[in-house]
Amino acid sequence: MARLFARSLVVCLLALLILACPQKTETPAESTAASTDSTATPTAEAPPANLIPAVCDVAKNKCGNLSQCAMAPLGAAAATIPTEPCTLQGEADPQTQELVDIYSWNLFVALNWPGNSGNCVADTNKNIMAVKSGDGTYSTWQTYMPSENVFVNPNSKPAAWCSGNGLLKGTARIFDNIAKAAPQAKLLGGDFLKISEPGGDVLQAKGGVLTDQSQRWVRYERLMNQIEYTYISGDKWNTNLLKAMVQNNQPIQIPTGSIEIKAAWKVLTDTEVTQARYFTTKAIVCNTPDGQRTPCNAKPVTLGLVGLHLVQQRNTGGTMFWSTFEHVDNETVFYNKASNATPNTDLATQPYIELDSNCKGRNIPTQVKRVTPIPAAAELNKYYQGVLAGSVFANYQ
Repeated sequence: MARLFARSLVVCLLALLILACPQKTETPAESTAASTDSTATPTAEAPPANLIPAVCDVAKNKCGNLSQCAMAPLGAAAATIPTEPCTLQGEADPQTQELVDIYSWNLFVALNWPGNSGNCVADTNKNIMAVKSGDGTYSTWQTYMPSENVFVNPNSKPAAWCSGNGLLKGTARIFDNIAKAAPQAKLLGGDFLKISEPGGDVLQAKGGVLTDQSQRWVRYERLMNQIEYTYISGDKWNTNLLKAMVQNNQPIQIPTGSIEIKAAWKVLTDTEVTQARYFTTKAIVCNTPDGQRTPCNAKPVTLGLVGLHLVQQRNTGGTMFWSTFEHVDNETVFYNKASNATPNTDLATQPYIELDSNCKGRNIPTQVKRVTPIPAAAELNKYYQGVLAGSVFANYQ
């Protein structure tokens, strides 16, 4: 029960709608150095000085080694997770957001660097610039531990680090029990009742499912890095400790350096697979939120990454730090101008079933319409997309 309760608490941190607003990434100053590895793939040329955003010069002059704009060609040092952002005089400074966005972009590069499933760290013998859509590459964050392998039943033990990630199952991997909130979150009551029943990997932060214009559901997964895994799996959230913390009005404190990942994936159409604009993974998907499968889902499908939350604990006891990215095609993939459907509304039929017996979609697409402008400066997104030109990750913002 203790781990099940703790699982619900961690899921609370990841309950934000993933398509709401895109953004960011970072690397420290040294991450701009070119790789000396002879096997590294040639990278994009350095952009002309007039295309470098002014905030990059601000960071260079005022931020020391923090929040420095990555420069092409990207070398192995860019795979290092940046330490912290530059905030100048704090959040009130008008340039702080841009400097934080630099940090987040560098973080995006580091966490999407090709990963090594053998030791669950970045593979610096490879280069993010070589990553193409559908080439089978997995990123560093994909080697992290899925939360369902950490918050297990009381009579079980969490999977050992680097032995429980879904990648080890290959294309037999199943997107299952990885929703916005785990079924056990219903113990918290309130809004959690709506997002933890019936469970599965497709429920939204406010209940319901997100159906794309191809009538397929968006799927989610959540993972944690080794720092958070070690803290939780070390039985520090046992029943007695949790009771004592509640009695003493002590909040749960995720350790500094913890990273949580929340990824959103869409089933790609044949055309989208051919266009090769998405970072992809292959998996078997379920036809209902509670894990039922049909012959339509018996084989792996290709999923494309459409949204990514990078959530960090930067300060002990502080608010967690969010960086959110999305695919540049989201506004067309999830919105049809010709539709009269009410935007941002779940129109799927309950009980939730994705495909009918003929493997056709049963549900009306959700009209996802942006209501909050992208906060990251357009020139900064464009700059990093240029630095990543040639890599599939240039298609994110």
